Amino acid sequence: MVIAFGLGVGILVGMTGIGGGALMTPLLVLFVGTPPVTAVGTDLAYGAVTKTVGGIKHWRQNTIDLPLSSWMALGSVPAAISRRSCSTCSLLRSRSPERSP
Repeated sequence: MVIAFGLGVGILVGMTGIGGGALMTPLLVLFVGTPPVTAVGTDLAYGAVTKTVGGIKHWRQNTIDLPLSSWMALGSVPAAISRRSCSTCSLLRSRSPERSP
């Protein structure tokens, strides 16, 4: 079933350019029974490999606009880091023992 999902998601991503995680993560959670955190982590690990391979291919074909990539990173990297920090803080708060007033 997961292989069929991968094929379907790959076809849709190839045709539309939509992010595969937006499709695969819910499929893993709803139909395979994967815990949401594990589904996200698994998809991120898979995406890191496939995006690296795709990036190398585009680098060799000279089809990357580095100035544009830099501008994109300027906004997305700090947002990803701050979001990660917020998630970590929330996780730590949820695991800390309750304090009585």
